[in-house]
Amino acid sequence: MKELLSLRHWAVMVIVLPSLLVGLCLGGYLTYQRFNELDQNLTERGIYLSEPLSLLCAHSIRLNQQESLATALDMAHRRASPIVRSISVFLPDHQLYISSNYHNDFDKIKLQPSRLIPNNTQVEYGENHIYVRTPIYGQPASEESFLFVTKNGRTLYGYLVVELSRDKALLEQQSSLFFLISLLVISVLFTLLFAFRFIERIVDPIRTLIDALADIIAGKTKTKVKEPMLGEIDTLRMSVNNIGKEIYYANERAEHNISEYTQELQQTVEQLEVQNIQLSMARRDAQNANDVKSQFLANMSHELRTPLNGVLGFTRQLKKTSLNVNQRDFLETIETSAVNLLRIINDILDFSKLDASKMELEDIPFALRDTVNDVMTLLAPNVFDKGLNIYLNIDEKVPDELRGDPDRLKQIIINLLGNAIKFTLSGYVRLDIRYLSVNETGHQLRFTVTDTGVGIDKVGKEKLFAAFGQADSSVTRKFGGTGLGLIICKKLIEAMDGDIHFKSETDKGSQFFFDVYIKDNHLNVAEPLPIKVLTDKHLLYMDSDEQSLNDGLSLLKHFTELKITHCSTEKEFVGLISDKKFDLVLISHHVSPSTVGEMKHLISIARQYCEHVFTVINSISPNLKEAFIGSGATACLSLPINHRKLIGSMAAPYLETTEPDENQGMSFRGMKVLAVDDHDPNLKLLKALLSEMSVQVDTERDGQAAWNLAQKHKYDAIFLDIQMPIMDGITACQKIRESSLNETTPIISVTAHAAPEEQAKILASGFDAFLSKPIDEEMLKQILFEHCPFNESGGTKNGDQIQSANDTSQGLLPFEVGEAPEFAKYPQVDWSLAMQRSAGKYDLAIEMFTMLMRTVPETLTDVKTHIETNDVEQLLPVIHKFHGACCYTGVPNIKLLAETIESGLKRSADIATVEPELYELIDELEKLLAQAEGWSIAV
Repeated sequence: MKELLSLRHWAVMVIVLPSLLVGLCLGGYLTYQRFNELDQNLTERGIYLSEPLSLLCAHSIRLNQQESLATALDMAHRRASPIVRSISVFLPDHQLYISSNYHNDFDKIKLQPSRLIPNNTQVEYGENHIYVRTPIYGQPASEESFLFVTKNGRTLYGYLVVELSRDKALLEQQSSLFFLISLLVISVLFTLLFAFRFIERIVDPIRTLIDALADIIAGKTKTKVKEPMLGEIDTLRMSVNNIGKEIYYANERAEHNISEYTQELQQTVEQLEVQNIQLSMARRDAQNANDVKSQFLANMSHELRTPLNGVLGFTRQLKKTSLNVNQRDFLETIETSAVNLLRIINDILDFSKLDASKMELEDIPFALRDTVNDVMTLLAPNVFDKGLNIYLNIDEKVPDELRGDPDRLKQIIINLLGNAIKFTLSGYVRLDIRYLSVNETGHQLRFTVTDTGVGIDKVGKEKLFAAFGQADSSVTRKFGGTGLGLIICKKLIEAMDGDIHFKSETDKGSQFFFDVYIKDNHLNVAEPLPIKVLTDKHLLYMDSDEQSLNDGLSLLKHFTELKITHCSTEKEFVGLISDKKFDLVLISHHVSPSTVGEMKHLISIARQYCEHVFTVINSISPNLKEAFIGSGATACLSLPINHRKLIGSMAAPYLETTEPDENQGMSFRGMKVLAVDDHDPNLKLLKALLSEMSVQVDTERDGQAAWNLAQKHKYDAIFLDIQMPIMDGITACQKIRESSLNETTPIISVTAHAAPEEQAKILASGFDAFLSKPIDEEMLKQILFEHCPFNESGGTKNGDQIQSANDTSQGLLPFEVGEAPEFAKYPQVDWSLAMQRSAGKYDLAIEMFTMLMRTVPETLTDVKTHIETNDVEQLLPVIHKFHGACCYTGVPNIKLLAETIESGLKRSADIATVEPELYELIDELEKLLAQAEGWSIAV
């Protein structure tokens, strides 16, 4: 309300309201006094009239002069008219004696019978009349013809009532009220007139000042109000003029300053432009340097991978020859080390991605215990060289068949265990894996690495997870290391929805533990263990190390149904083995040059009572193992116990007379799938792998033909290559989804190269899953298991029946080792890889390599032509097709070049960016063709 009232309103209220309130109060008071005065005058006149008449009435009643009394009353009535309505005389019994004016309201005039006659004059006010009652006293009457009453020594003849009319008084009261209201209205109008004149003297100058301020605000700072004003308003006028003057001077100064600042700003902008040009040049130089670094890393990666692939290839080739147990164990260690070195190279290339949170984790099935055993086998030599003990315990609740990224998990464990080994001078290193819980994300597992090393001080703890940081600079000099390991572990663990923590005390050791969520996998990846032959066999287990003994017992009880008796001393061992017959004896002992004799002595005792004696030692020395085997041991393994090697060794003597289980692998008998690929080797291998799983396979070579088949036949799954002639895989998938008999059939994309963003695009276009080339048989089984449910009766969902996978009509030969072909000795060919890609089928590997060689001349011609014409669109399909063919033929260097070229062309669409690789590919293919001239295969 206050915000709605202006100064004018407030001025009117301040001036008029007090006057109005005073006028109302004063007028009300005067009116009240006038009303009372009029009533009082009327009453007094009635009293003055009634009292003399009461004396006259007493005399006339005593003398019975009624006529003279009537004349007197009538005369008095006329003389007092119009204020007197009637003058009446009542006897003591309230009977009317005489009246000057007879009417019908005498009941209101006389007293009620219950009321006493007053001793003195009494006035009673009615609404329109006033009743003045005066008692009539006189001397005693001589006659008794009238009723009279003696009261207080006087004779009461009755009472006189003068009835006064208030009409004239009310009229005078109304006249007074009207006059007062008129006077009040005139006063208010006069006050309003004065108020408005006063407000004009105030508001008009203020309005002038407001207009002046508006002009000043609008920029007319020279505006002045020259006309003098009233009192304090004139002071306000002068202040407004001063404000305008000051603003004018301030604007002048501001314009001057702005001019100066503008010049300075222009100079600054020019400097910034120069700096921006310099920064752009520096940024371009940095990008060029980064490109050079990336190219260098790619080249170094290529150069490092080439000899490593040779190491891996010849290691796998050597494993196919006749080897003893130790030689095979060493080869497996070499292979594992080479694979891990290859992964380390990949980690170096991926570190920038990890730092930018762009690391892509794989999602593949794996066996957890085999993965951990690989790590232990790799790190065991370092442990034994330092004279440390190493322990491994995996909770029996921990599932073995999981799905995730085993390589990254290995990397984490290797890093933590490697640090533990590095910083531990004496004592032990231990890895525990515990099962915590399960939710929709997966199984929550806790990995704990414990050591008795140097520990970490308070300062070291604060920078432990910093890049290139270690607990102490002296530690860096003493133990070495880049300081990247823990930060990589931390980021990888966080990528697996986990976190890492540690506890450590100086000189007492450290404990690192991390929790990760790993998804369950319903398909068995690990090879089945031959545990049935060990059921109910009696085993005597001796281990002098309590921790190792408990870990071994936990492992054996979890995997086998052996009847185990255990001990920890030689005395107990001798007593037990001589007292009871055992089928197997397992001796775990920490050996050194001074304790080798003790171990041999235990073996000789055991051999007296048991044929099958197995030993586990803290060494990988082949000579030491051969010495123990020569002393009578059946096999000698290294700590920590590898469950697969131990159970396989103990079961080996019994497997010679036991028939192997048939149909151990999973069968998808009854399924019918469609495989589509424009490259014959790829299509042939996919068909071979599926047929081996008892799957009926229809094949086509382009998307249009696949769509036509999908409209005629119902399939349990469809495998589509992406880049194909006539109709590509994505278009074919969309067509099948829109109109066919297979609108809900799982469709799996099969392609040789796809970055994560390409995978997302492929899945978004309608595919259910992604299968990368080269096709992994286990991944193929996993995809069929997840996306193509089948029934146990061997029938498909549409009721078709197909022949067994062993049916020779499929045209596939079983696995043959055979002799390596003549071309396997050349450096471009990795025959072991070719055999692996063809699922161990010798003839299929030969046939696929032959098909590849037949495409080389055409590929060479097309590549050279498209380089000359700089036609990227035509070159990319040629490289993609050739890359797909290389995935299955054991030419890793050529495949890597094709993959690099395809990735570069997809990324930049510029031949110049991959020109070195293109010419290198041409050189490799020309060498391959030159070498193939003497081969027996047709090219």
